[in-house]
Amino acid sequence: MKKNTLFGNEERVLEETIVTSQGQEIPHKIYKQLSKDYAKLLKQTKLLVKMSDKQQYQLSELAEKIKTKNQNLIQLDQEKNEFLGIVAHDLKNPLNAIQGSASFIKEALVELSQQEILELMDMIEQASRQMYYLVSNLLDVNAIESGKINLVITTIDLLPIIQALIIHYKPHTKAKQISLKLHSPESKHLVLADQNMLYQILDNLISNAIKYSPMNKKIDIHVTEELQMIRCEVKDEGPGLSELDQKKLFNKFTRLTAKPTADEHSTGLGLFIVKKLIEMMQGKVWCESKLENGCKFIVTFPTGDS
Repeated sequence: MKKNTLFGNEERVLEETIVTSQGQEIPHKIYKQLSKDYAKLLKQTKLLVKMSDKQQYQLSELAEKIKTKNQNLIQLDQEKNEFLGIVAHDLKNPLNAIQGSASFIKEALVELSQQEILELMDMIEQASRQMYYLVSNLLDVNAIESGKINLVITTIDLLPIIQALIIHYKPHTKAKQISLKLHSPESKHLVLADQNMLYQILDNLISNAIKYSPMNKKIDIHVTEELQMIRCEVKDEGPGLSELDQKKLFNKFTRLTAKPTADEHSTGLGLFIVKKLIEMMQGKVWCESKLENGCKFIVTFPTGDS
């Protein structure tokens, strides 16, 4: 007895037809059955081909996904190695400064004047501050990318925060003889934002403007309202940015052509963090600049209730 295969019935009818047709005309009944089974065979064959095409497409699609994931893993590995290299380099310099200054104080303590000791302590403090900023920024990036930042959105007046930052940076602007002024047609500008994040964003933009401004220049901060958004512009008279620099401005560990004008330190993470935080608060940030014509950073925030 034949096994019941996919085309078992067709094979049986075909065999009967061959036997019956030897030496005589094929009966109509068998011919009709043969035609019916042949049509069925064609249908099943098409189905098999279709199933095969579908499986091949699925396999091709799966292979493409695997290829993409492998490429992503390679890119992530490259980014990780680059990340570790940059962090190691940025931590090495201040660590060397701290170690060198501390060793010098220890070895020559008796010979050093109080003023020399204070200068070395200032170097240690500055190097420690660099390390602190780098580690803080790394923690911020990690929190942002892992979704662990919890924003507390409230209505906040933007102007007192800017005024507090102007006072905070007064020693820096005085040292570089820079004019830092706030311009606003209103006595207050309410925004919907997280207060700590808002301070961090404005702190970064203002400190960058000071950092990249040469001596005897001015920085103007303009705050206005338009289309239910509060617009804050921080404009400096620094060296400006090329089109290439502007394209990578908000990336991680960005190294720009323009350099701080008084050897200030930059982690290359500040503007990346700024962009992420502003977008989390439904705002926007962008830069308008031309080489040798300064930079203007613009941020917008949703307006808050009066």
